[in-house]
Amino acid sequence: MFLCLNGGIVLKMERIEKLNHQDHITIELFGQRKEVEILSFGDNQFDEEGNYKNDKYALSDEEISCLNWFIQNIKIEDYKQEIVQYCNEIYDNIGEKTMKEEDVENEIDLHSIAINITENFQANDGSIYPEISYCGECKCDPEHGICIGFRDKKFLGIESQDWTL
Repeated sequence: MFLCLNGGIVLKMERIEKLNHQDHITIELFGQRKEVEILSFGDNQFDEEGNYKNDKYALSDEEISCLNWFIQNIKIEDYKQEIVQYCNEIYDNIGEKTMKEEDVENEIDLHSIAINITENFQANDGSIYPEISYCGECKCDPEHGICIGFRDKKFLGIESQDWTL
């Protein structure tokens, strides 16, 4: 896996020590190097008074730890079957084509990693928010995109982007 901070020199398996909300890193996705934006949507986005912090605030130690685990352990290629199943369910609902695993790279465009570490990670409807996820565009649902979520170092599922954002 490659990791490149803010368009700099390619590093192999380096641990991120510091990073800010909305910074970019380059990682390997589907065997290609790709720049993704890092987004913090959990408790860290608020200051002590409960107001939103300004852009480019520092990620917390817990967020950095979660991100390091994610980029060192999660290979998007291992989730092609789940992506196909998710997309095909949407296509079935709108009466469109069926896709296969070899179509995944042309179906989705992942552009960010969203970190959502919160004390209350359960929504009002009982669903559980991802702790960290890939987010991006998806041809099967261009209006809502795709979110591939993980919690407690386990695959949680695939939903639209609003699941974590």
